[in-house]
Amino acid sequence: MAQIEKRTTTGGTRWRVKWRTGGTRDGRWDRETFGYLADAKRYKALVDANGNQRPTPEQLAEHGFAELLPAGVAAAPDPEPAEGVLTFRAYAEEWLGQLVKPHPETVRKYRERLEKHVFPRLGDRPIAEITRREMREWQQGLRDAGLSAKTIANVRGESVVPIFKAACRPGEDGEPAVRTSNPMDGLPLPEGPRAERDILESPDEARLFLEAAYQVDAEAADLLLCKLATGLRWGEVSALPPRAVNVARSTVSIVQVLRKVNRRWVVEAKPKTKQGYREVPLPTSVARMVAERVAAASREPGRQFVFVAPRGNHWRYEDFYEGRWVKIRDLAREKGLPRRMTMHGLRHSLLTLLATEGVDLAALRTMAGHASVTTTMNVYVHATRRHHEPVRQIVGDFLGVDDLAAAGR
Repeated sequence: MAQIEKRTTTGGTRWRVKWRTGGTRDGRWDRETFGYLADAKRYKALVDANGNQRPTPEQLAEHGFAELLPAGVAAAPDPEPAEGVLTFRAYAEEWLGQLVKPHPETVRKYRERLEKHVFPRLGDRPIAEITRREMREWQQGLRDAGLSAKTIANVRGESVVPIFKAACRPGEDGEPAVRTSNPMDGLPLPEGPRAERDILESPDEARLFLEAAYQVDAEAADLLLCKLATGLRWGEVSALPPRAVNVARSTVSIVQVLRKVNRRWVVEAKPKTKQGYREVPLPTSVARMVAERVAAASREPGRQFVFVAPRGNHWRYEDFYEGRWVKIRDLAREKGLPRRMTMHGLRHSLLTLLATEGVDLAALRTMAGHASVTTTMNVYVHATRRHHEPVRQIVGDFLGVDDLAAAGR
């Protein structure tokens, strides 16, 4: 079975897939190196599925690794579409070019995902002829290649489904629709391992997590405490400037965010959406910690952020994740936290807590910075076990089991 090794060099972090040819103990070592962990995982899945052999040219091309084809070797080309036939690739490029609202970086990500995960299999197919069976097989192919259900859902929901929906509508000048139906309608995502719950459900779990965080790094722990207490996204809390803190009202306002643009983290002077502009209350202890950090920032000329990395600038997600989060997460589990947390799970934890405690839906949506409360409730609010004891009490009183038992003795 292939293995993935992390390699850190002066040029950045690289991921090497390494395996013994044929899977035998005396097999020759072979390897391939990638700039992204997700690509390494997909390639590893292909090697494993191929009996610990290099993927074939056809597999490389189908799964978005055409750049790894040996010199002089090319995968068998797909039949050229008939002249005048509108392909999925051509329609998708037109669709991308007409998008208005998304940030340019978002459009770049859509195109990157299409080129990596969709075009290799569907790009040259006439868009009008693509069937539900093809789309089901496409989804399952991504799953078999090692992509997570969340990644597949993102590729599907952010680009593939909208492209087919657009193809089912008449053109801007009244031209007939390209398709009569959307092959994704009613098509479930491929099944995979059940995702582990990643929310903090009780004060004890929150205490375990925060104890681990402060034991690993107090600076990082302050950021995570604020994130858990406010439900802010990573890009919001990591870019929080001192001017966004209202000490008198014990609130923080979202006025700028950190985004990755062309593989670099940059500060943007406005949130992603208009709903992102919001003022979030802080509990007393967290407000005190944030106020102290704001006061410290005022004494440090040039400091632009409430939470800073060791060199005084904003945290880079990759550095924070590898250098702090992984250690905190693993230590929390050693201390007894019964689940493997994710950073985004802290946001889910807060919104689930507020919903469970009866915070009204309008306030909940505002806290989350969502355009629709449906997103908040369907995606971020999870069932917990907090209702178990009240249910036991209510049902027990209704059944009168204790009285019946006493009367029968």
